[in-house]
Amino acid sequence: MDATNREVRSWIEQAFGEDAADISIWLEEDEIVQILFRLSDKVVVSDLSWEDGVIVEESSLVINLSNWKPGSIQTRRMPDGAVRFRHRSNEIMLAARVRSEKWAGSLLEEWLMDMRGESSKPRSRGKRISDLKRRKDMISRMLDQADLTSIKDEINTTENRLVSADDRLSGKKR
Repeated sequence: MDATNREVRSWIEQAFGEDAADISIWLEEDEIVQILFRLSDKVVVSDLSWEDGVIVEESSLVINLSNWKPGSIQTRRMPDGAVRFRHRSNEIMLAARVRSEKWAGSLLEEWLMDMRGESSKPRSRGKRISDLKRRKDMISRMLDQADLTSIKDEINTTENRLVSADDRLSGKKR
């Protein structure tokens, strides 16, 4: 497993130009390795094989962070037991495994959520405090705008005018 992991990492670096942040091996058999891995701006599901000691890519499903929306990765177990991974119009089939297809889809979604969250988080403590103060001020302004006292006063005034007009029309005097 460690030898496979090293060789797969080496292949990822050659194929994608960067080291994988996370790798999960879906299947490892004699001449087949199926993996899920995370890069800096995408996740990839790959079906690889060994030919003369060299890794060959049979197929891959690449999901870029920029094209992903939460819940857009679909996984489904097929009648023959294989698992289909689908994102938009692209798909890949992986071998039947005991692991749940929902587990794999959730793992990919979790990795992408983490990537999206990391890019929006302020880095330093000062920036985080500044961000919290801005949010507090924004919420305070929204609460002030939502204060319904002036609207309640207008409703009472309008109701009094309606009662007065109704009384005049019916001939009652106040």
